Amino acid sequence: MWTPAKSVILSSICTKIAIVLVIAAAVAMPKLVSGYVEYTGKNAEIIQSLLLTVYACAVPGLLSLFCLDRLLANIRRGDVFSEKNIKLLRTLSWCSFIVSLILFVSGFYYILFVIIAVCAAFLGLILRVIKNVFEQALLIKEENDYTI
Repeated sequence: MWTPAKSVILSSICTKIAIVLVIAAAVAMPKLVSGYVEYTGKNAEIIQSLLLTVYACAVPGLLSLFCLDRLLANIRRGDVFSEKNIKLLRTLSWCSFIVSLILFVSGFYYILFVIIAVCAAFLGLILRVIKNVFEQALLIKEENDYTI
């Protein structure tokens, strides 16, 4: 039977796989971008800009994955509504906003990045709302802990 504990474990495994895939993609990115530019027939001058955008997004992306892994580890231990999880959610949201900004600026040379930037900003907004819910839940939990 599927349980919430198994779901957290599966999410943690998927997060670790994503970390490995992002690192592997970062190593292979020069070849991947060159192949993409050649395949689509785009101007080869765009390669450096694409690589800069991808690597600039990879840093907050990896930070997000590490934060997500720590968040899932805390949840697995039963530590859900805590100050450290709120900080992790805050970091996740800021990473999304940073990626959004990078992609928005990159949209000046490749318009599809603007669409992805909007999606990243929306994700950051959702994470901020979840962080605010966790903050309120922590306040209620602390209040209940002091109630006799």
